Amino acid sequence: MSGWAQLPPWVEPVRRAMHDELARSMDSLSIESLRKPYYIEYTFRYRWSARAKVALGGVLDSGQTRSARLSVGIRVGSPERDNTNFFDAAALFFGSGDDDESFRNRTIPRELSYGVLRRELWLATDAAYKAAVEQLAKKEAVLKNLVQRDTTPDFVPLSAAALYDTAAPIPRVDLRQVVEQLRQISAIARHYPAVHTATVTFEHLPELVIYVNSEGRSYIKVHRQVGLEIVATSQASDGMPLAQTYAVYGQTVADLPSWDSLKRAMQHVVESLTMQRSAPALTEPYSGPILFRGQAAAELFAQVFAPLLVAQRSPLTEQGVREQDRFTALQNKIGARVMAEFLSVESVPNRTQIGPTPVAAAYRIDDEGIEPKPLVLVRQGYLEHLLSSRTPTRRIRLSNGRSRGGGAMYDVLLLRTDDRRKQLREQQLVERMLQILRRRDLPYGYIVSEILNQNLLYTAVYQQTGGTFPTGGEGQLPALVIERIWRDGRRERVRGGMVVPGGYQIFRDVIAVGQGLYVHNLLAPSVISPYRSGGAPYVIATVATPDLLVEDAELRPLEDSFPKPPLLPSPLDHAGKR
Repeated sequence: MSGWAQLPPWVEPVRRAMHDELARSMDSLSIESLRKPYYIEYTFRYRWSARAKVALGGVLDSGQTRSARLSVGIRVGSPERDNTNFFDAAALFFGSGDDDESFRNRTIPRELSYGVLRRELWLATDAAYKAAVEQLAKKEAVLKNLVQRDTTPDFVPLSAAALYDTAAPIPRVDLRQVVEQLRQISAIARHYPAVHTATVTFEHLPELVIYVNSEGRSYIKVHRQVGLEIVATSQASDGMPLAQTYAVYGQTVADLPSWDSLKRAMQHVVESLTMQRSAPALTEPYSGPILFRGQAAAELFAQVFAPLLVAQRSPLTEQGVREQDRFTALQNKIGARVMAEFLSVESVPNRTQIGPTPVAAAYRIDDEGIEPKPLVLVRQGYLEHLLSSRTPTRRIRLSNGRSRGGGAMYDVLLLRTDDRRKQLREQQLVERMLQILRRRDLPYGYIVSEILNQNLLYTAVYQQTGGTFPTGGEGQLPALVIERIWRDGRRERVRGGMVVPGGYQIFRDVIAVGQGLYVHNLLAPSVISPYRSGGAPYVIATVATPDLLVEDAELRPLEDSFPKPPLLPSPLDHAGKR
């Protein structure tokens, strides 16, 4: 068992308690006249977290905590039909009351012992079983009034397996040193009076996970995650809220850039925000060629296409089958062309590095105890596979090891081409775009270099701007760095543009790509809603894409009403003190 000696001494008693209580529950747990569980799983998570948040050189928050959590999953009925794949709003909140026992992410004492854990497992299993039999009864009552056409089973059993991913030690961090460095980084913004607020947030979240189920499948793994986020906000003279961001994620602190590099990143963020503040606002809608560079190309792929590559199953409800409208456009398109024919997408969860960049989302065992393997999802424009968990769908019955954070989720995706004729240098991409402008008699086109990440939007930017930052509406992506390029090659920075992709079809309109790959580690919204899964709202992911030249895309100006800017200049502006 590689790396076992590096784990805490309480791991073996915890593991033994989970196995013993699982065996007892499978043997004896029942309610008179109701069916016994045919499947039980336990997941134990122990997290060492360190966090710090600073602004303009001052510490807003910092601290280190430890937490232990337990989740229980129970299936009652049979693999063909059980209590799962049924959406019941009441059951969603089961165990949330003060008088009820919780069984999802149940907080348990950090001082772990065999006896304490057996007691917690007993209470959580009892609550989970009562919820399961109630949910099965509701599901069967609904099915009595329906003509079933979908015979997809609710579960597919697997053979026993014992897996381990514990070779690397559990990482540690010197939080005092980190806080001092963050103070220095954030203090750079004090020299830019145009900046209203600039925060730097650091999180270090190593987690030990122990999993057992009644099939005899088990694992022990150490999940590693660290991240640093820079968010600077301001307002233009017309009141438009503005933001610039920078974020890096990895598995250990060593994966992050050096402190000097992070200082340069902060410098770039505040200088870009200052430039954005004085740039003219986009005033007219645009439809034509757009070149997405670097982060913008990767974020476009991560927000628009990558979530569609996850297999989903429409749950049954009391009103019948509830069709999903969230990331389901490709569910029935296996074999269809979904991209330009020179593009392919591959999932490579075992890759720990792409070029010189560490891969934050790499993993060896998914949350259901399955080892993922590389998988080509799109080959030369045609969809071949979707990423799946152990929830069977009509087209995909078996898991390919992509369950993370509560459900199937995309992991490490490479968007690439083998057609060298479509791979162009940056200047060649620009020249190709200018040719299209002349052919369509358009006076200018646009180059988008940064698109706002959804995690940063909702956890930082929206808060720092008092909820006034414009999101544009469903299906629109705020573009943070936009250049207008005229047919004669002149460029100017503009602000206030929303990219409107119009769905995955934008990737059918890609006509050329850059020669390199931009590796983008990000916190991505869970594809399977946490309201259904009880899982995490955001999951670490990695996408690597080249620059993308799209023949026809849409960019819209903001048409919101904005709050008035501050009446007085910033007190950090020395000119305002005279």
